[in-house]
Amino acid sequence: MKTYLISAFLCFSSLFSLAQKLEKASPFTAVKWEKEQPAVKFNNNWYQLEKLGVFKTKELIDFCKKQYGSKWQKRFSEDLVEVLNLLGHQPQTNVALELSKDGIVKSYTGKFTIENRNSVLLYNRDIEKANSIIPAASQKIPLNEALADLNQFEEILTAISSYSQLSTYDYKTAIKKIADSIRNEDTQFSIDQLTKAIGKILSEIGDRHSSVKNDVFDKKNHHTYNLKLPFAVAALNGKLIGLKKNPTNENYNYYYHSFPYIKSIHGIAIETLIDNNYRDKKAPLPSKLSRGSAAIQKLGSLLFDQNIKCPDSVKVIFSNGRTEKTEIFQLTTANNGYDSKLAQDHEINRDNMSKGDFNGLSKILAYNIGYINIPEMFHHDEVSGLENFIKEAFKSYSNTKALIIDIRNNPGGGREILQTFAAYIIQAAQSPWIANVAYLRTNQNIDGDEKSMSDRYLYSYSSDKFSVNDKKTINNFMENFKTEKQVDDAKFSKPFYMLLRNGSKPYTQPVYILVNDQSFSAASVFASAFKSLPNVKIVGETTDGSSGNSESIYLKNSNIKINISTMLSFQRNGKTLDGNGTIPDIIIKADENQVLKGNDSQLNKLIKLINDFK
Repeated sequence: MKTYLISAFLCFSSLFSLAQKLEKASPFTAVKWEKEQPAVKFNNNWYQLEKLGVFKTKELIDFCKKQYGSKWQKRFSEDLVEVLNLLGHQPQTNVALELSKDGIVKSYTGKFTIENRNSVLLYNRDIEKANSIIPAASQKIPLNEALADLNQFEEILTAISSYSQLSTYDYKTAIKKIADSIRNEDTQFSIDQLTKAIGKILSEIGDRHSSVKNDVFDKKNHHTYNLKLPFAVAALNGKLIGLKKNPTNENYNYYYHSFPYIKSIHGIAIETLIDNNYRDKKAPLPSKLSRGSAAIQKLGSLLFDQNIKCPDSVKVIFSNGRTEKTEIFQLTTANNGYDSKLAQDHEINRDNMSKGDFNGLSKILAYNIGYINIPEMFHHDEVSGLENFIKEAFKSYSNTKALIIDIRNNPGGGREILQTFAAYIIQAAQSPWIANVAYLRTNQNIDGDEKSMSDRYLYSYSSDKFSVNDKKTINNFMENFKTEKQVDDAKFSKPFYMLLRNGSKPYTQPVYILVNDQSFSAASVFASAFKSLPNVKIVGETTDGSSGNSESIYLKNSNIKINISTMLSFQRNGKTLDGNGTIPDIIIKADENQVLKGNDSQLNKLIKLINDFK
């Protein structure tokens, strides 16, 4: 198994361009099974699949059985992009198909789309409903299979994970303790418990792109898992507060104005509950608080992950820092969670941009300050007109006194848009500019470019993408560049570099990049890439960081899905993006006016600050 995992990592680690642009797509609208042979719905007709691209159906099936175990049919139907990538094949939007009907084979051209894949999901869900809920007995596996999956997980951390090599956490001892607990069971071990145990280990390692999922677990039919607090929880001034929505408008009020802060819930200190939100345990503090507030809102699932029985009602202690107030709350399945005005506007902007509607995303603000909002790091070919929108926006800013680039609440995406902005932000005196240094987890000596890295605009020193002047810049930079933690040369590649260059008509006025604790992944890379440029200031709150080049692997027996990072990504200051984020040059936190009333205090304060500077 270990040899197979290492081989899979070395040969198939990259998620190619289509997987990045259409992470979940299919050329079919439904897949059904006839004696382990797939029948596919294409152009509203059912066919037998004979060949997809360069692969015969049998090759695809054999690989899925080996990779996904008992979930092979589900993965074949729902995750074809992932399957092809793991097979080392770069899927394109269009794919050649050989389909047969009544014994006659014909060639067709299919198209990978998200819409097709969504149709496959709906079809599969209808079939699952017809077959009823999975029996509880199938949610456990024999002890020897649980131990085998645990061994596989350890091999993944040892052979593939990048952050397990950087972390000081002793995951091997932690895994041994889990193995001991498995051996103490009678005959079977819960897949649920195995998922939780693996999740705790991943949280300690600090890989912000990592995750663990148990597909067998049925959330809808687990009563306490779905229980939530009947009031809203939000982060403000480094603490969590209790809120209720104003019935006459979309604003929020303190649940108890005289006791705004939450001290404990169900006898558990609020700080402990925040720490118990494992997925975000190693997030930068602002992100840990905001994501922790959302997790505490869904109290039932948070306690479930802790193996704490969730009651129907809980005691909550509120505080003002001096005195306290206690109240008993009945938990509910209704969603009373905090939904900020900024988050609502972001979703509208994101949806509009995804459809090629850029209205309101670029404008001139008061005091002749340019403003552009980027709600997600879309690829240019995902959104028609995106690249031209950015170019036209910069033309309109030619006479402005400053520019604000707003990437708050941006969840990330690709780095292509970063390159477009760089042409305007990077000045000739700073070009080329080293924006990011990364290392790939491998036991092999990689000499040259690697697809999964070049897809992120990261290239090796020997790359033909770099000129003599580029290499001179790299040499000068690396003389003083030191990583926060030492990278083991025996377990990682030589560094890959992302260089940014100026364009023919750069924007010459000051640039302010507005970020917050929800600026994640490629959005955080965007902020860190431009930090330290003399014409750029990062403003707002520390970003959520993360840049991991993640892979998905299913444990053989339990079919638990593990996402794991294979790359270490460093900022110019030598700190990883994961766990650190990018610290603003100018800190402007979301204040009470913004959190409760929805006024954009951060943007307004920045506008005033810029005007005062000028």
